[in-house]
Amino acid sequence: MIAAAKPLCMTRPAVMARRSLVSRKSSLVVVRAEPQKAQPSAEPMTNEDGTVFYGGRTFASEAEWKTAVENGTVAQAVPVTPTAAAAPALGFADLMAFSGPAPEIINSRLSMIAVVAALGAELSSGQSVLRQWACEPTAIILTVVTFTVASLIPMFNNTKREAFGPFTPEAEITNGRAAMLGFASLLVFEAFKGSALF
Repeated sequence: MIAAAKPLCMTRPAVMARRSLVSRKSSLVVVRAEPQKAQPSAEPMTNEDGTVFYGGRTFASEAEWKTAVENGTVAQAVPVTPTAAAAPALGFADLMAFSGPAPEIINSRLSMIAVVAALGAELSSGQSVLRQWACEPTAIILTVVTFTVASLIPMFNNTKREAFGPFTPEAEITNGRAAMLGFASLLVFEAFKGSALF
C-alpha cells in the first residue's frame, strides 16, 4: 500500500522556516565593487620609440606634436554652450487652475467653433442654439471632448505655441475672447427673443 504524503500544512513550523531560509539564501546575489580605473588624461601618450599618440593621430616625436598644437592642426574640443533648462512639466491641476493656461485657450477655441457652428446651423435650419443642442447633444459633446483633449496634449508636452503666418497666439486669444462674448450674447438675445437669431 502506498502511503500518502503529508500535506504541507501538517509539517512542523520549524522545518518550514528552515526551508524558507535555505531558499532565500540560494536566490541572493552578491555584488562586489572593483577598483576604479584611472581616467584618460588630456596629455599625449609617448611610446618607447618616441612616437606620440594623441586623439587618434600619430606624431613621430613630441616636438612634432607640439608644433601641431601651435599650428592648430590638432583637433580641439568644442566648448559646450549652456542651454536653458526645459520648463517643468505641468500637471492637470496646474493646467486647469484659474490662473493656468488651459481654461482660456480651451474656452476660446470652443467658443470660436460654437459661434460658427451655431450661426451656420441657424441660417440653414432656423433653429435656436438650445434647440440645436437638444437635437444633437452627442455630436456637440464629442466635439467638446475632442478639442479639449487636442488642446491639452501640447500643454502636457510643454510645446511652445508659435505663430503660423497671421495665426499668432495673441490673435487666437483675442479672437477667442470675442467669440466667447459673441456666443454669450447670442444665447442672451435668443432667450429674450424666444426664437433663433435669423
